Amino acid sequence: MSARILVVEDQEDVAQLIDVVLEGEGYTVAIAKDGANGLMLSREWNPDLILMDIMLPGVDGGTLISRLRREPETRDLPIIAMSASRTLRDRSNELEADALLPKPFNIDALLVQVQFLLDRGRSSDEGVTDA
Repeated sequence: MSARILVVEDQEDVAQLIDVVLEGEGYTVAIAKDGANGLMLSREWNPDLILMDIMLPGVDGGTLISRLRREPETRDLPIIAMSASRTLRDRSNELEADALLPKPFNIDALLVQVQFLLDRGRSSDEGVTDA
């Protein structure tokens, strides 16, 4: 079964590029165009990883990440924060993301981050045993 990746991105061209790249690698992708839809899909669609733009209309990505980290169901969900380099640099200490990806991003860097975080999540799941 392919990993499910939620892309929260309000710029349609960027969202479509990420969608094409990730689906080409065999991932299942859902796209949310704002924070409210991203929050809903993160709860209902049960993704394995989220790519979160920081600059979103309404609720910004940083606030949404903080909210997801407080909820038991999404607390450990791997999240990659994406935004313009300056925004990420300025907010890197406060963002609760697992990785930061400056825009414009390199496709290979995106894929490496996604695979690394998915592999890390799987290895920690495999390490859990029932007594």
